[in-house]
This record gives sequence, C-alpha cells and structure tokens, in this order.
Amino acid sequence: MRIPTMRHVVAWLAVLSACSNAGDDITFGPLPTGQVNVLVFLDRDGSATATALDTVFTSARVALLAPQSDDTIRVKLSDAQGVAVFDTVPIGQYRVVIDTRSIGDSLIVAAIDSASVRLNAGDPPFGVVARLAFPEVSLRAARTLALGKRVFVRGIILAGVQSFSDTTAHLADTSGTLRLTEVSLAAGLTGNSPGDSVVVLGRVGVRSGQPVLTMSRLIRIASRPAPIPFAVSTANAASANGGALDAALIQITSALISDTATVAPNFRVTVSDGTGNLTVLLDANILFLRTAFAPGRSMNTRGVLVPDGLGQWMLKPRVGNDVILN
Repeated sequence: MRIPTMRHVVAWLAVLSACSNAGDDITFGPLPTGQVNVLVFLDRDGSATATALDTVFTSARVALLAPQSDDTIRVKLSDAQGVAVFDTVPIGQYRVVIDTRSIGDSLIVAAIDSASVRLNAGDPPFGVVARLAFPEVSLRAARTLALGKRVFVRGIILAGVQSFSDTTAHLADTSGTLRLTEVSLAAGLTGNSPGDSVVVLGRVGVRSGQPVLTMSRLIRIASRPAPIPFAVSTANAASANGGALDAALIQITSALISDTATVAPNFRVTVSDGTGNLTVLLDANILFLRTAFAPGRSMNTRGVLVPDGLGQWMLKPRVGNDVILN
C-alpha cells in the first residue's frame, strides 16, 4: 500500500474540519497506479540467456511482496505467453518472487533480473524477466543424486555419440567422468567429437550398475583439442580402478590377444599385458577387420571404459585408429 505523504495528510485534515455533519460522505480521487509485467521462461539450453531453444513457462505463481517483509501484496499466475500481469498496482516499491512449489521439484529460480520494483506515477509498465532452469552440477555430484533428477552438466566429450551403436557418449569435467545415454543433439548438430565443450541436460539414471545421465540433450559450446588418455594396466582397466575410472578415457599397451568372439552385432577381444584379462569391445559402428585380431598378436588400444553389468569393465575403442595391432 502507498504510504500517504504530508500533502495527503494536510488535505485529509482540511476535509475533516470542513465537515458539519457526521453522516456526510468523505471521498478521495483515485490514487495513481502502475503495472508490472513478469515474463517467466525456462532456460532449456543452460545458456543463462534467452535463446530460440528456450520456452515460456505457464502457471508459475508470481507474487509481489512488500519491500522489507514477506507480506504478499498481489499474486498472479503466468499465462500462456509466460507473462504474469499485475495491473492497477499502487505506486510504490515491491519485491518480485516466484513460489518454487509452482514450478516443480527439478526446477530452480535461476535469476530474476529486477527482483526489486519501484513504480512511480506516470511510468510505463515495468518489465521483469524471471529465468527458470534445472540445477547445474559437477559430474561427481550428478553421480550421487536421486534417480530421475534432471540436471545440467558441462564438460569435454571423450567419446562422441556417433562412435557407438547404443546412442551413448562419454563426458569429463574436472571432477570426474560420466556416461550419457539416449543422447540427442540440439541446435542442428549431426555429431560430436572428442574435445568438444558441451552442456548437457539429462536425467539421473543407472545402466549396467553405474550412474549415467539418461535422455541426455547435448549442445556444443566450442571445439577444443582432443583429450589425452592416460595409461593403465589391463587389470586396472578391467576393474576401472575399483570403479573410479568408470566412463574414463584410458590406454593400454602391449596387450596380448588370447581369445575373440562375435557377440552380435559387436566383436569381443580378450587381452592381457600380464596383469590380468580385459575385454576390448569393438562396436558394430566401427569398421574393423575382425580376422586381424588373431590370438598371439599384441595391441595398443585407446578407448573408454564401460561396465559389463557383472562388476567388471570393458574397453571400447571410439574409432578405427584407436587400435594398433603389432
């Protein structure tokens, strides 16, 4: 409510003193008002700005509060255009808030560009933009979240979605690595390459006993040099170093082939560098001369580690030249 000025108080007292009958009506002209329009949108690409990939958000509960308290002055729901319109608002100062209970468990109010609103007489409608988003977390944190939670993650691609026939990709950030499943590419991308800097919206899930981001929607931010694998033994690769290297990009050297098998549509090769056996899984998406993988030959191989669902990990080369036969 607008606080009366001294001019209003003096005028009011003058009216009262002029009254001769207690029953006379005392009226005032309408107080000046203004309008506040709050646009609510969902930041679907994690860019922190409005883009063509974003959408407006309907039925968000938007409130105007008193500036120094939690007293609610007015409440509106955002309409089909994502706008909550507060008309005939008494001039004064207000706070804009969004009731998080109205936007679902997964979303957060990422930003309100003008949370403090001051209306003056004669001003045009005051515009406010509220950005909703899914929380952004590190890959390590994503591994600990409840199943079904939708989050944004950022990182560097280790293995692109076009490498494998199961629509998976592998991602790394400074905290660790993670597999992405059911990957779709946004903004017209037809593929992604190792080294691409990306932002991903996905839902926390589990595949073959390990955390993943499923239903992952991937947007490329920039192209960077391909990541460098780090060397491990075949025994460490088979255990993913106790699971710590799940989804990581690694390299083995001088591993002898002991066995091969076709597991349609893929091809499995069993190798060891003397520390223990490791399965190398050649994906059907990649053209390998399978007869070249003869027992007794040695190989150097780069690739990403994928759990087999039985407590062990397999090494998946990403392209043909990830494998060198000796």
